[in-house]
Amino acid sequence: MSKKRCVLFAALEMSYWCFHASFIGYAAAYLLAQGVSNTAVSLLLAGYMLLGFIGSLAAGNACDRFRTNKKVFMLCMLMAYGLMFALYFRGAEVAVAALCYPLLGFFFLPQGANIDSWLLDACARDQRIFGRIRCMPSLAYAVVCALFGQLIARFGYYVMIPGATFFFAVTMASAALLPDAKREGQARKKASAGDLGRLFAAAPYRRLVALLFLLGLATAPMNNLKIVVLESVGGDVSHVGVDAFVGAMTQVPFIAMAALIHRLPLRTRFLSMSSLLLLMPLTARFAVSPVMVYLASFFYNVGYGILLTTMRDVTEIHVDSDIRNLGHTLSDAVFTSFSGVISLMYAGALTDALGVRAMLSVCAMICAVPVVISLLPQRVSDRKSLR
Repeated sequence: MSKKRCVLFAALEMSYWCFHASFIGYAAAYLLAQGVSNTAVSLLLAGYMLLGFIGSLAAGNACDRFRTNKKVFMLCMLMAYGLMFALYFRGAEVAVAALCYPLLGFFFLPQGANIDSWLLDACARDQRIFGRIRCMPSLAYAVVCALFGQLIARFGYYVMIPGATFFFAVTMASAALLPDAKREGQARKKASAGDLGRLFAAAPYRRLVALLFLLGLATAPMNNLKIVVLESVGGDVSHVGVDAFVGAMTQVPFIAMAALIHRLPLRTRFLSMSSLLLLMPLTARFAVSPVMVYLASFFYNVGYGILLTTMRDVTEIHVDSDIRNLGHTLSDAVFTSFSGVISLMYAGALTDALGVRAMLSVCAMICAVPVVISLLPQRVSDRKSLR
């Protein structure tokens, strides 16, 4: 891949996640500041994740069916940008927020996997190139998230609009200058149930999705309720930005080492990412200060660095090329959106009833299951594919 194309993909990845950091990352806090109740914001967040899951299936299928990552991405980003304005200027109206926030998840959330799939196609699955480019948005996200937290605290939430507009412009310009993906094969006429069957035909992909669901179910509560966890150990909203910075910075070297991680046996990668993510709720469960919560986030993001490169790798190798975009978006959606919706159903109620530590204990027990699954002996037919 040419140097110019590498620069454009780096700009695309970074600007996409900076758009998230400058607006979507603070959207819930903005709605709360506008007088929307905690219960309503929780429901809106659940709707955001649920439609993000549905949107992932729709976007992945559209990319595969029409053989284009670029057009789907640019159209969805235009829709997300329009919804951003509606949410900002009319978000205090519950009916508007109930429509716009979930739709924002439908159009925006799947595009992270879309870009990664586009990048992997452009670099011919070269993990060295993918790792070097894909680690950059984590660094940019960490800086922008911390910066906008300070700007919002000092000047108010209105800084989100010019900031997000700038990153949106860079995103669209970078996408427009990049050539579209060139997947082999012919475009599919329509989606079918058989496509999902083909996705799960390979043992590594089945095992990956099962692990992602359980790991997401165990870690989403803490990620979504980070302010509650921090407040339980004496922290406040200022610690949220620090935690996000520490976490995102931790991902950078591990995503950059994608080529080295690729060399490890797949079963070793499954066990490593599961074990590291288990350390997050365990560490937070016994935390007595915000610093220990930062340590918990450190463990999570080391594991996430391995998890991200592994799920991209498994999908590229074990999923048929004509449904590969669907494979990428589905794995992302299972880990974030689908498991997030389910976790919101129990995490908040459990925290209110028994406290933060009880919620984290349940999360740790759920997270232990993927560790056990990774340790289980494999069938002979599966063992060969998991090497």
